[in-house]
Amino acid sequence: MSEGGVVRRAELGDIEGLVAMWTRYMRVHALNPAYRRIRSDALHTRRGLFRRHIEEATSAVFVLEAEDGGLDGMIVCFVEENEPLFDPPRYVRIQTPFVRREVRRRGYLRRLLQATFEWALEWDITEVRLFTGADNLVANAVADELGFEAIEVVRRYPLRPEATTNWEDQES
Repeated sequence: MSEGGVVRRAELGDIEGLVAMWTRYMRVHALNPAYRRIRSDALHTRRGLFRRHIEEATSAVFVLEAEDGGLDGMIVCFVEENEPLFDPPRYVRIQTPFVRREVRRRGYLRRLLQATFEWALEWDITEVRLFTGADNLVANAVADELGFEAIEVVRRYPLRPEATTNWEDQES
């Protein structure tokens, strides 16, 4: 059993815990327009993406171990190529930073980010980009507080009405 609060690289054995945490993340952000359009195979696909991010050299998943051996937090990061007109040529994209509400305000997000920063430096990457929902006021305020600079906002405009899928109705 872990002492709790330990940040480490995720392993394949963590995938079900990561999927459960991602499901919780989706519930928290259920009002985000992007998450209302989730595909029916999203849980299966998310499992595969976690596997890929754990196994591939150019991506990583860091987890925060809970005292009971489960997971209290996660962060996904991977190397992306920048647009050819801009520097740096590559950056690390940070996605799905999440710490369970019950253990927030203990510096765990900072520790997950620090693990990501150290991993990026091992790849000789000079910039990380944190993706947050435009509607997520708390995440954007935390990003500002942590020194992240907003560089763009992505907006969507649907040309055709689309059926939405309630991701909570999906089978695990």
